[in-house]
Amino acid sequence: MKKVFVFLIFVFPILSKASDSITVYLFLSEDCPICQYYSLELNELYQSYGAEIGFIGLFPNRASTERKIKEFKEKYKFEFPFKREYHQTISKKFGVKITPEVVVYNEDQKKIVYQGRIDNTYASLGRRRNSPTQTELRDVLHSIHTQKPIKTQNATAVGCFITFFN
Repeated sequence: MKKVFVFLIFVFPILSKASDSITVYLFLSEDCPICQYYSLELNELYQSYGAEIGFIGLFPNRASTERKIKEFKEKYKFEFPFKREYHQTISKKFGVKITPEVVVYNEDQKKIVYQGRIDNTYASLGRRRNSPTQTELRDVLHSIHTQKPIKTQNATAVGCFITFFN
């Protein structure tokens, strides 16, 4: 039995149990057009999965103020909590460099489940598809929701750079 268990861990290294606490950290900037574009998709994902998975929007750029963040939240009708990340602690912990970038984190296992882009709508800066052909964040959340192995690979985020301060 022990060998079978070890084999399953090797084949399915990122399998979240229903009891695991999962948080989606969304690194955003109110001034980034790509963040603005994804507001509808993020709201839809929160509506679909927010009852069982935690969502938090983090604003790591020092130029983000409480007022600007509140206006952004109201304009795009976000329902999940937003937080100004002035000291950039979480951004640095996860190595996030772009907005929007997501980190899906298993709080119980202290493990990143997925990190990267929301989907592949943006092939590169200034180059946008009419509709995505890959939906990484949606796929990861669906796998967690259905308790299936996560097969989605991390994908490089495309967007606005975060300005870091020492």
